[in-house]
Amino acid sequence: MTELAPAAAEFERRLAARRVRIHGYLMIFRGELAAERYWPPFGPETNHRMYSVTKSFTALAAGLLVGEGRIGLRDPICKYFSDKLPPAGPHPWCAEMTIEDMLTMRTCHGGTTYKRCDGDWVESFFRVTPDHIPGTVFAYDTSSSHVLAALAERLTGMDMLDYLRRGALDALGFSKGAYILKDPAGVSQGGTGLMCTLRDVGRAAYLCLHGGTARGRELIPADFMGRATSNMVPTDLHMSLDERNGYGYFFWRPRVPGFVMYGIGGQLALCFPEADLCLVTMGDTLGDPAGLRSIYDSFYETVWPCLGLTEAVHEQEPPHIAPPSGHYTLFDNDAGWTWAEPDPDRREVRLGTPEGTVTLSYGENDGVGGRTFPGTPYPCQCRGELKAGHLILHCYVTGEEQGHVSMDFAPKDTRLSIRMTATDEPFFKKFRGFVSGIRE
Repeated sequence: MTELAPAAAEFERRLAARRVRIHGYLMIFRGELAAERYWPPFGPETNHRMYSVTKSFTALAAGLLVGEGRIGLRDPICKYFSDKLPPAGPHPWCAEMTIEDMLTMRTCHGGTTYKRCDGDWVESFFRVTPDHIPGTVFAYDTSSSHVLAALAERLTGMDMLDYLRRGALDALGFSKGAYILKDPAGVSQGGTGLMCTLRDVGRAAYLCLHGGTARGRELIPADFMGRATSNMVPTDLHMSLDERNGYGYFFWRPRVPGFVMYGIGGQLALCFPEADLCLVTMGDTLGDPAGLRSIYDSFYETVWPCLGLTEAVHEQEPPHIAPPSGHYTLFDNDAGWTWAEPDPDRREVRLGTPEGTVTLSYGENDGVGGRTFPGTPYPCQCRGELKAGHLILHCYVTGEEQGHVSMDFAPKDTRLSIRMTATDEPFFKKFRGFVSGIRE
């Protein structure tokens, strides 16, 4: 019995009490398999759909390509797909987009392009009209990982998983029966298609936990892995606690120091380098809105206290960029915004609208109240924070109606992208989507 066995047993009990549909889990602690359990009909040799955990494997393939000198992180992606571009050439924002923009989910698209049009999945990435300037705000875009899988296959002439096997996974004992589902054109679904065992994910997660090195061999470049698993871009507009702590190269940052391979439905690999611990799960929480949070909470309530580590949320910040300020002329938006003036010194943002100027004053922590939300009689409270040059703004209505709008102001050279999310109140309808602009 390992020292984590009692905590692992309690972890299982809490999952059961919360009625989480878990198919299996394992814990790797200090190089040893500390706990492992499966629920029928699943077992250690069962291939399981890992959904967006696949993205982290695509990141590893990108790391191999970088290490071999086949690609550079600053390379524009259009350089490699001239045959997929529109006859008149790509949109300027698409032409500007780099491989690192794609790895960090800072593409020019606000969502998965192949879900927005018929035809070739890869081609859709270059032909769908962009939403915003690339390299600015975080917006989850599965097509970015799909295109990077296509890139790996185009440059190597191999299926992406075979390329990963040759470069890293075979050395870990990755199972021979694993595979990645294909798109209609035969390209590996690099964002969602991995079929493998729970132990396979554990092997890859433990490799990442140790910076791409296994048994003294550097299989994935250490400098790439350092960036891949660090906090590269703020994700504060996400609702879930474990999704708003930042993002690396297709790796999430959780509420405590570490990183996560995350797939919908309970596919997780939580990695904590300081503790030398990985928790890997597979399940089906798709019909349970609280299911994923229940897995996280059950772990943090039982296993985490046994590790002797801080309970504080990690404070690592993404690379520093000067915050947005000045007057930006806005364009390409449905809400009718005409200009924006972020002013971090005065802690306020002014927005030009067809109905007049909207002024949002903000504070830190509890925020600034005492004003009504623009266009409504309802009092609101605004809280703002600067992160890596982004201004993250949250406005909460506190009167007869309750709801909130969140905004991410992200600068790039003389330009600005604004991403807005909001609850369903009708007076928030102008505060959703993307807006771009240029500083005067």
